[in-house]
Amino acid sequence: MSARDNRDWVLVIRLRQLGDVLASLEVMRALKAHRPERGVALVVNAAYAPLVEHEPYIDRVLVPPARGTLAWARFLRDVRALSPSSAIDLHGSARAALITLASGARQRVGYDLRLRRRAYTVVEPRGEFTDGRRVPHNPITWGFRLARHAGCDPVSTLPPELRVDDDTSQRARDRLRAAGLSADVIARRGVIALNPGRPVPSKSWPVERFIDLSRRLRAAGHPVMVFWGPGEEVDANRIARESGAVCAPSLSLPEMVGALRSCAVLVTIDSGLKHLAVCARTPTVTLFGSTDPREWHMGAARDALVWKGLSCSPCRRLLCPFGTPCMDIGVDEVVAMLAHSTGEAA
Repeated sequence: MSARDNRDWVLVIRLRQLGDVLASLEVMRALKAHRPERGVALVVNAAYAPLVEHEPYIDRVLVPPARGTLAWARFLRDVRALSPSSAIDLHGSARAALITLASGARQRVGYDLRLRRRAYTVVEPRGEFTDGRRVPHNPITWGFRLARHAGCDPVSTLPPELRVDDDTSQRARDRLRAAGLSADVIARRGVIALNPGRPVPSKSWPVERFIDLSRRLRAAGHPVMVFWGPGEEVDANRIARESGAVCAPSLSLPEMVGALRSCAVLVTIDSGLKHLAVCARTPTVTLFGSTDPREWHMGAARDALVWKGLSCSPCRRLLCPFGTPCMDIGVDEVVAMLAHSTGEAA
């Protein structure tokens, strides 16, 4: 860390996952807008740092070490050297609570969780319930409930648009061309993107239906590319191979933002890539099952969703004892939502 910065600092801790990290950006943007002279620092895992380190409302990104007692001691020393007046734990894990406590901030805000609450000077309930039923709010709303203690006005429940430099965008376009898309399709944002997501049974749409959808779109004259993230490459390759679509290359997160900006729309399950597309301002069609779109559909007018809303969902289970009827979504339903997002018939 550089020499001591005498600004007042607020420290935000959000280590992972991709969707949660992206949801935290609107909270940090609002913190900065409320008091522009204040420094805003984010503690985030290394995988996500390149995605957020150039955002104008984040003044410093701190990355905790993967392992090592000595490395952690140095990291916590650097956190404390920032001397934040407020630390906001948006994550809620034991590790995040430790970082919050070690910051030495006079005001330490977090969720009212067993044992971890002792790390905070201000606690907020993790959920809101009415008549024994959970009231759904998206993570941006929950973030604002914590951040208001540090001086923050709620502004939006839509994550802000991510910044990607011209070199990264050009590199992404070059890689899409090398994978098989034409320069014309990329320039006119003509490709329809598909993403099967990580194979979690209760959230997954059958690969066979992605294949049917891809075939139907290609028969209608639409170029199709299948995007993938960690743990998704096998299904992505199968969809591309059996439908004749193009499989996307391996892309860094900043490159993925640039690549998504070359797409007309992304069809996906509730996944990190869905939230990344929203931050790239690429329209999305999201298929929800065991998770709640009232919490996780952070999108704008052209972001559509399909959710059956069965009596047993959202259940947040990884495995469904009933065969996942909530994800029994027909290809015709998805095509109809594509027409909504793109403004034309698929």
